[in-house]
Amino acid sequence: MNKLKDYFSFNKKERNGILLLSFVLVFLIIFYQFQYLLSVNRTTDFSEFEQAITKLEYADAKQEEIKKDGLFLFNPNDLNDAGWLALGLSQAKLKVLRNYQKSGGFFTQAQELKKCFAISKEFYNQIKEYVIIPNPKKPKSKNQQAITQNQIVELNTADSLALISIKGIGPFYTKQILKYRKQLGGFIYYEQFTEIWGLENLELKDFKQQTIIDTLYISKTNINTATIETLRHHPYLNYKQAKMIVNYREQHGNYQQLKDICKIKPISPELFRKIAPYFKIHD
Repeated sequence: MNKLKDYFSFNKKERNGILLLSFVLVFLIIFYQFQYLLSVNRTTDFSEFEQAITKLEYADAKQEEIKKDGLFLFNPNDLNDAGWLALGLSQAKLKVLRNYQKSGGFFTQAQELKKCFAISKEFYNQIKEYVIIPNPKKPKSKNQQAITQNQIVELNTADSLALISIKGIGPFYTKQILKYRKQLGGFIYYEQFTEIWGLENLELKDFKQQTIIDTLYISKTNINTATIETLRHHPYLNYKQAKMIVNYREQHGNYQQLKDICKIKPISPELFRKIAPYFKIHD
């Protein structure tokens, strides 16, 4: 019993140490319970983003309208035969249109389509809102081959052949562009091409002269149904961020607006600006 008593007895210095340790533990427990009273809520001005998102939502609505009507945006100077047939032009009238172009016919604005005998008034009224002519300057050569060589490439819909035709973009970089475009969901601005491996020093000035970016073709992911695996494969998100986005949704319910993502600590305003165009809250 004496040995047991000696084991549980403490000198003055040890008792003071135990008392101090107990005080620290009690203080930490109390601090943890009431730390929310010391936190400062920071607000971020999202007005600029909300305007951008509204524009993108309008673009989505416009895209749905295009799909519903069976029509699509096109450049009449470089649209292929399959495209004209898809718009509703007959084979016979397509032949007339090609002869018109071979003889030097070139469109600098939508109204000039009416000059071609192949384009009836009814057909023109049907397609006029979908005509886009990014480079209205007529090529020096009058043959169709020259028109093809000077065509502007739309970067969110271009296939590998179209991308290879861009000066400075070979087969290897074409493959890299298509891969990154699929991962992103489409390109929003030209600087994104410098994020592609091998294109860090891409000369954007020359690149812009040969291309355009149409954000109508951006593919968006529903943030209220996306899985962690889907989110983590987006170039701008890592696994931790993807997991926290899904966990927050499971704990608080579906996101009511995109900017609710910013309530998650790892999602900074800068990161939100990058990912916002690629997500939506409903189908």
